[in-house]
Amino acid sequence: MREIAGASGILSYFVRHKTAANLLLVVLIAAGIASFPRMRAQFFPDIIIDNVSVSVAWDGAGAQDVDRAIVQVIEPTLLAIGGVLESTATSTEGRASIRLEFEPNWDMARATDDVQQAIDGVRNLPSDAEDPVVRRGRWFDRVTDVVITGPVGVDQLARFADEMIIQLFAAGVTQTTVPVSYTHLTLPTNREV
Repeated sequence: MREIAGASGILSYFVRHKTAANLLLVVLIAAGIASFPRMRAQFFPDIIIDNVSVSVAWDGAGAQDVDRAIVQVIEPTLLAIGGVLESTATSTEGRASIRLEFEPNWDMARATDDVQQAIDGVRNLPSDAEDPVVRRGRWFDRVTDVVITGPVGVDQLARFADEMIIQLFAAGVTQTTVPVSYTHLTLPTNREV
């Protein structure tokens, strides 16, 4: 084998000792296989934005009146709450909506209470406007859809679904949704309509 003068380093070592290079490759593959079950992977990453929204209905009011009499009165009070990063207000005909985004990992139960207390302290809203409604933003990650079908009645399928929901809650799933049952119809193709 021909040696190049002055060649040193890890690459030249592996060129001279091919068995060492293959052994390192096997070790890296084994480490990857061993760590694979513990890898957390998802198709879309979790992006959770903590927010609280406030909406006020005022029937018959125009967008400019709603902005002047509701948004411009409430928004400064809400911006003074601790942890608020951004406020987005929308005034439409008959409705005002204010959405507050909070710092990451902020205590959202406390933030919701703080927003409610701030709203309760506002006294100069129009008398014919409805009471402000405070809602905490919720975020859920949809994981999968499960279809239950079989040659049994809908009531039996509903019992199967209930049993599956109980098992999912026992396994740690925090939310499930059972939509309205669907009916699948099969029509003969040789019949004229």
